[in-house]
Amino acid sequence: MGSAGGAAAAYMYLKRKKKKIKMKWKCVEVRHHKDVGGTIEEWQERGWALYSYSAAGNPGAISHYLLFTQGE
Repeated sequence: MGSAGGAAAAYMYLKRKKKKIKMKWKCVEVRHHKDVGGTIEEWQERGWALYSYSAAGNPGAISHYLLFTQGE
């Protein structure tokens, strides 16, 4: 789980491309950090894998972004 960086990400992309594996991608915004874990569990139960996680905003209003992937 998580995001591969740099050369590892390029390797995974080329491996999927070579095998002609199509991927579905979904980005989910979570408003409060307490909901991040539950959201990940919910999407994993539906067959999605967490690819990356990031947060943006200011101390008063932070949004959390979860990027999920699923093979077709």
